[in-house]
Amino acid sequence: MPIAMSSSAPLSPALEAQKAIYDEAMVHVNAGVAAQSANNQADAEKAFTAAVVVLTKGLALKFSHEDIDASARLTKKMGRYLDMIKGQHAKSLESSSAKYNILDFDNLPERYEPITKLLTTSPVHGDIFASMQKIFGFQDTSVKNQKEHLLLLLTNYKESLETPVPEAYTEKVKKSAKDKVVELPKDADDAAVQAVTKLHLRLFDNYHKWCKYLKVPPSFSTEPLADLVLFFLMWGEAGNFRQTPELLCFLFHSLCATAQPTETPKESGFYLTTVIRPIYVEVKKDNDKKTPLGQRAPHKEIRNYDDFNEFFWTKACLKYDAYNIKEALGAVDKKGNPKDAKKTFIETRSWARALWSFRRIFLFNFTLFCAVVGFALNMVLLCPESPIMYGPDMGKELAIFGKQYFNPRVDFGLSNGDNFPDLESGCNLPKLATCLGVTDFVPGVTFGIIPQDFKMLIADVPFQPCVEMLSGRCTCYIEILDRCFKQEGTGRAIVDSSSGDLRTFQKVKYDQRKCMPDWKKAAFKVINNAGPGLLNCAVCTFPTSDIPTKLPALLTQFIDFNRKDMGPLIFAGASSLFVVFLLGEVSNRLFSGLFIGYVGRNLPVPFPAFVRYMCFWLFLFTVKIMFGYNFMVKNLVETSLMIWMSDPLQYLKVSNFMIQASYHNVVYIAFLWLPAFIVFMYDAQIFYAMFSVVFGSIRGFNLRIGELRSFRILRQSFKNIPKMFNKKLVENTVEIALHQQKVDEKKKGKKQQKSDGDDDDKKPLQIQTTTYNTGDAAAAPVPLLGHGGSSIRTFGSVSGIGGEEFDRVIPFALAWNRCLRSMRDADVISNRELSVLSYLIESKDKADRRLYTPVFLTAGKLDESLEIITDCGVVYDRLKSDKKKDAALEKVETSMRNRLKKDDLRVEACLGSYKFTSRVVSQLLGDAHADMDACFEFIEESVANHTILKALNVANLHALRTASAEMMKAILDTPKGIKEDSILFQRALYRVTDTTEQVLNNLKKVLAKQEALAKIINDTPLKPNAFFIAPESTHQYATVQLQTLVSD
Repeated sequence: MPIAMSSSAPLSPALEAQKAIYDEAMVHVNAGVAAQSANNQADAEKAFTAAVVVLTKGLALKFSHEDIDASARLTKKMGRYLDMIKGQHAKSLESSSAKYNILDFDNLPERYEPITKLLTTSPVHGDIFASMQKIFGFQDTSVKNQKEHLLLLLTNYKESLETPVPEAYTEKVKKSAKDKVVELPKDADDAAVQAVTKLHLRLFDNYHKWCKYLKVPPSFSTEPLADLVLFFLMWGEAGNFRQTPELLCFLFHSLCATAQPTETPKESGFYLTTVIRPIYVEVKKDNDKKTPLGQRAPHKEIRNYDDFNEFFWTKACLKYDAYNIKEALGAVDKKGNPKDAKKTFIETRSWARALWSFRRIFLFNFTLFCAVVGFALNMVLLCPESPIMYGPDMGKELAIFGKQYFNPRVDFGLSNGDNFPDLESGCNLPKLATCLGVTDFVPGVTFGIIPQDFKMLIADVPFQPCVEMLSGRCTCYIEILDRCFKQEGTGRAIVDSSSGDLRTFQKVKYDQRKCMPDWKKAAFKVINNAGPGLLNCAVCTFPTSDIPTKLPALLTQFIDFNRKDMGPLIFAGASSLFVVFLLGEVSNRLFSGLFIGYVGRNLPVPFPAFVRYMCFWLFLFTVKIMFGYNFMVKNLVETSLMIWMSDPLQYLKVSNFMIQASYHNVVYIAFLWLPAFIVFMYDAQIFYAMFSVVFGSIRGFNLRIGELRSFRILRQSFKNIPKMFNKKLVENTVEIALHQQKVDEKKKGKKQQKSDGDDDDKKPLQIQTTTYNTGDAAAAPVPLLGHGGSSIRTFGSVSGIGGEEFDRVIPFALAWNRCLRSMRDADVISNRELSVLSYLIESKDKADRRLYTPVFLTAGKLDESLEIITDCGVVYDRLKSDKKKDAALEKVETSMRNRLKKDDLRVEACLGSYKFTSRVVSQLLGDAHADMDACFEFIEESVANHTILKALNVANLHALRTASAEMMKAILDTPKGIKEDSILFQRALYRVTDTTEQVLNNLKKVLAKQEALAKIINDTPLKPNAFFIAPESTHQYATVQLQTLVSD
């Protein structure tokens, strides 16, 4: 039975050696840790290296079978230490080798040298980043990041300044007196200095505004580059305080004044621990605020970043610096509420908040309403034309606001002696009374007294047509009197009414111009003149043509404070409310932010846009005021004055009020005004909705908004985008020339006529192509879907865009493709979507470059076209047995072509697909299969000669389309840049060969009616030493053809 060894038992020599090695290794490890703590990397590296050697030696010891278990503990421990030291050493090497993000400062490109020179040769700081780190104690990694950041920014600015301005833009700027063409820097150093100045102005724009608002001078140093370095270092370690711009302005304002080189550098992290972290502690403390019950405090009691930032809009922040600002942010009163940095905006949900948010609109409408009421009251007192103020229920002596609605000097003894009928004089008083609307004419009584005020006049003449009018009563009064007193002619009169004979008439002549001249003169005086009981219509009413002469007189009396009534004073008082509101708004905008805030106070608004904006709202409020005055306020003022002055003994007898008492019926007047007041406060929204629809529609029609109602319109509009791109963004010489040509033609009175391609006989669809023909015939236009005529129509997606049109479209095409490429890089779109949406642009090495419009413009149109062709082919085959088959078959062919030509997209889809497929097949098969060109030429001739249905078997077009798509996919899937003997390439080659053979088989079916061509296609896969059959196993010919096509 084995006996356990005691702890005091001696160790074997191997275990003694292991323990000695372990102790020695720990001495080196502890020395390395101490050196590392003292920031002595050299000694630490030396100690750790020695520890690794000793630990490796200890792990290499061999033990007997009896000592293996006893040595396991120290073996594992030394292994862990060795792995830890090696891992730490690997990380240090990795960090030392990857000490930059984008730029390697040990091997900077030449383009960065001018900026690097400025950063390291400051007359005050020397190396500005190193000096700022010593002064404020920024972290090492943050300094490296911001150094790289600022270097990239300034280099971009420098190269932008060194880039010449385009000549077209320069000429345009030279014509403007406000703009100046910036001259290019003299050299790279000058460009670097200008870059620093430009970035300094842009970066510290908000700081300038902050200083201007607080009325303190900016605290810049003598070197703009030092300011930039300090701000970027501050910003780099600000963390979440990057979203508090005014706090950053304060920190810069405080620290820049102390940014002087020092011999006692602060340790790394000093800025973070003494400036940023204390401020963050206060923010976190406020965010963690609890209620007495331990729940989270309501949001309105918690200050967030915006609330802390608001404190730095006040001059109180200038009492502190960056190191003690935490005292102001954390100061509280006895109740625990913030003392200095208070919460300026309390987030509460209530209707009062909504009303308060729109207080300026409400106050504007209210003061405007008061001004309109004052205007209406002044006009009513100046022009008292309303007949309700002169009724019998208003009493004999009615006066309000100093205005007398009666003539106090009326003389009832001033009788009219011409109020008796006298046929001999030619005046027919009964007819005159009937014309004037008098219901009970009594000879000798009616018109018996000369009218001396309107109350007396309306007692004789009721003016019934004028009573219900809202405006224009003066004109109505005068027109009635003029019409009745100008009548003349002949009529029938009863010979003797006293005898009872009412059937005997006699002809009489009448001339009302001779009737009652004194009464007529007095009536017109009452209506036109001004005074107590008079209407003053001569001043208040005048035609539009008399505005220049009559309006000054009206305005003079309107604001005449010497008038006996109080109208001008009331209008002045009501208008003063509106003026005070406007003055308050202007003063707040200029001097205060109490009622207006700061949003957009420095937002630049173009003057034309501001004028349009102001004209729109001035027009809207003009309509609002005119509508409110004419249809609500004026009539309510007249009605209210009538109700106010009415005799209560007359209306209380028939009222339904429970309380038979009222002070001038004020409750009724209030309810009478309430709906009008509500409408006046809100009708601006109604007018805005109406006018915005009208003006928005006009603007929308001008901007052609909402025209993309179909894919065809989308395609047409897409073709217009390059023109607008050149007009709005990039000046184009071709576009300028076209514009100048149009201007010249307009001056000469010429109109450019465009062919629409609708007439099949006169305007055939043709395509310029050089793909299939050779020699001189290659340049000739091949007519497609038409015959005869000289008009040629080209399709960009088929033949490509070249010449001047290429120069016009290429800027937009490059920008469009660049945007799509960036979207693909961001994984917004797929590779397939990228290829479908992009322009295809030929390489620069070609003399006559062309580009092709995106494929998506013809999406879905190929299948639609093939359906039309197939349907017509079925009908064509059925009509072959008809006796009059020639005319019928030709009619089917014509019908098919017309249906295709109804949509240009169908034609483009057919022609583009055919051209692209035939070109790929020709290039893929190469010269070894040159006899295939005859098949393609025959197809083109069939199209040109209008014999598609006769010459081709169109029933197999769908199968041919499917096979062609599979062939294209196989070609696109062919890997690039790999060896010919690669298994991947060989598989791709076999697949391309199989799909190409399927295309030929389907093409043979399409040309089945042409035996010679069908035989050519049938023999093509069997031709030796060609694409399909090769003597060697590598298929060298097919390989070369496929690689050439893929690399094209």
